[in-house]
Amino acid sequence: MVQNMTFLGLVVKDVAAATAFYQQQLGLPVNEAESIPNVYTQFDLNGGAIFGLISGFEQEGIGQSFDAALLIPDIDATYEQWKTAGVELLSEPTDMPFGRTFLFRTPDGHVLRAFRPPSRQ
Repeated sequence: MVQNMTFLGLVVKDVAAATAFYQQQLGLPVNEAESIPNVYTQFDLNGGAIFGLISGFEQEGIGQSFDAALLIPDIDATYEQWKTAGVELLSEPTDMPFGRTFLFRTPDGHVLRAFRPPSRQ
């Protein structure tokens, strides 16, 4: 079950310059703990959404300049449900630093990410 659209990452040519624009000119607060200088900047927005800037992120065969993620509480069960329903799945569930995730393609050709953040202990 999809709970929310929680992440939008934009591919940028220069993470430092883009970060300066969003931080200094638009006033977005940088989450330093989740950012990697010159590779990835994360901004935490009111309401819990995450907006990120990604350096040169391109996945083979996807060809889009954004990465959007849907919050899913049970990644593995949802993967199996969507597989049965005929959703075009591009990757199997896997653990990444930002949580458990898989990619899927919509009928219009957009690639979206399903993910569950890691458990904080």
